[in-house]
Amino acid sequence: MAKSGSKPPKDRSRGKIIFAGVLFGLALMGLWARAYYVQVVKGPEYAKMANRQYWASETISGKRGEIFDRNGLLLAKSITTPSIYVRVNEIKDPWTVSQRLGAILGQNPKSIRELMGAKKRFVWVARKISDAQAQAVKDEMLPGVYLDAENSRQYPQGQMAGQLLGFVNMDGQGIEGMEKSFNEMLSPSSTKYTVQKDAAGNRMSSLESGDRASFDGQNLRLTIDSQVQLATEEALERSVIKARGKSGMALVVEVPTGDILAWGHYPLFNPNSVKKNNGEWKNRIAVDIFEPGSTMKPIMVAAALQEKVCTPSTEFFCENGKWSVRGRRVKDTHKYENLTVSKIIRYSSNIGAAKIGLTLGASKFSHYLQELGFGRPVGLPLPGESAGLLHPVKQWKEVELANISFGQGLGVTMLQMAEAYLCIANGGVRLPMRLLHEPARPVEGKRVFDADVAKMVMAMLEEVVQEDGTGTQARIEGVRVAGKTGTAQKASPTGGYGGEYVASFIAVFPADNPRYLVCMMVDEPQAGHYGGVLVAPEVRNIGVQLLTSSGMLSEPVDKTHVAQVTPDRFTAPVQRVESILVDQNTMPNLQGATVRQALEVLVTHGIVPMVSGQGVIIEKQKPLPGEKWPADKKCQLWLAHQPS
Repeated sequence: MAKSGSKPPKDRSRGKIIFAGVLFGLALMGLWARAYYVQVVKGPEYAKMANRQYWASETISGKRGEIFDRNGLLLAKSITTPSIYVRVNEIKDPWTVSQRLGAILGQNPKSIRELMGAKKRFVWVARKISDAQAQAVKDEMLPGVYLDAENSRQYPQGQMAGQLLGFVNMDGQGIEGMEKSFNEMLSPSSTKYTVQKDAAGNRMSSLESGDRASFDGQNLRLTIDSQVQLATEEALERSVIKARGKSGMALVVEVPTGDILAWGHYPLFNPNSVKKNNGEWKNRIAVDIFEPGSTMKPIMVAAALQEKVCTPSTEFFCENGKWSVRGRRVKDTHKYENLTVSKIIRYSSNIGAAKIGLTLGASKFSHYLQELGFGRPVGLPLPGESAGLLHPVKQWKEVELANISFGQGLGVTMLQMAEAYLCIANGGVRLPMRLLHEPARPVEGKRVFDADVAKMVMAMLEEVVQEDGTGTQARIEGVRVAGKTGTAQKASPTGGYGGEYVASFIAVFPADNPRYLVCMMVDEPQAGHYGGVLVAPEVRNIGVQLLTSSGMLSEPVDKTHVAQVTPDRFTAPVQRVESILVDQNTMPNLQGATVRQALEVLVTHGIVPMVSGQGVIIEKQKPLPGEKWPADKKCQLWLAHQPS
């Protein structure tokens, strides 16, 4: 019960309502003020920041075009590889980031830290790293460190035709070989796109693969046949090693078309290699010049026959091996007396060739050399192709003319020699050699020699091999082979000629129906210097494989064949097999198979065998049947004698 006279409690609700309303009004005004500040005062700046975060301009590029051999085997391709870059302004602790990246990449953290000190917003740290390294960087989640995808060039066949293919630089631009010559064609195009990203920076949309492919560079198909290329490189390697030479090079050309089937160098070069400063990448077939030596003699004789200054049966006195031209001595390896033009080629007489050249005359000889392309680049799409060295005819005195007649005093490339012999093999018509596979393109040539002149020279070249000439080690049983040996002294830097040589051999298979032209040269051999001894045997091996794989080397139809015997050996029959049973882990039994059957099996495993003996049936093999496939890709086959 309330006391009488007390005041009723004061009602404060109105004040509370007013206070709350004032606070709410102030908060609302603050929000309005903040909204005004954000949207009006800071609006343009925040809009730019949002655009930078959620929208980005990216350059979309295609892949570099691929390179194939004539049969579609991939020789060069581009793959996507990760690269690391940093945005310097986003890195809070450069030293910590440098240490972590250095540990992943195996680099000095100090050098990475110096990169970040550059006054740039964007800096590459490492380009084209491994997938494992990229994943390690991603796991670290380092602020300011990003991964980007770049195209990296790879050569799936390794060192095969490495000097011809060339290579590209870090930015994917061709700087040697076919990669450089066709850089514009192979290079991809690019365009800039604006793409949207989420808060984490991930792209929310991307181009379809078909759209990306439209930016790819064009593909390139070469005339090179990988099986022929592999066989040529193996034979060249054996020849250089056997001769203990400094280097070597070899060409195989398809005579009817001028297509280059093989382009080999030794030492070999792998364009996948990171280091390219040892000179092995040099495309010597196109750029190196050398004195051709005796391989020039048939060219000179063809010119003399064309001008009718002699016939194959015309005799020249060869001075018993020693002769002087204006005080300059010319020597032969043997003391020859009278030799016909045919025998001058067969026995490779320098004196006889010099006398024919002097009879022909400088003006006429020079004309034919120029018609055959000497003194200027052949014209293949290759960087830095040499023109060789051919002095103006007005500088030719008697001594110079005599020397050039047997292949000294001028410089040639292997391409020039191959094209000259290709002209003779094609009945006197000079065909341009080709590196691009264009089967629909017509083969057009220019006649330099009459057909009967070319036929006479081919007959002389056949005598070099099939008779008692200097190229007998290039014989193939059952096939007519034409060829010419070359042995030239190398000019000394101090003048005159030194003690080093160039040994070469050029052959045509078969002589009666020319299909293949093979040129091989060994530079500075130490185990001798005669092309007929050091080079001709491996040119023969290339010829055997070419003719066998093309079906031009006849295979016996008998079921039983007799092996070649020596006096201390019994005759052992070799039973021919119809097919070869292949195990992926072990060497198959090749005994009794034909060379062609064996090649079909071995080449699929990257092996080009070394073949010894005569015939086409395999008598023995190494590695033996059942042994593991050779890791060094080396295999030796011995052939059984082919009965007549």
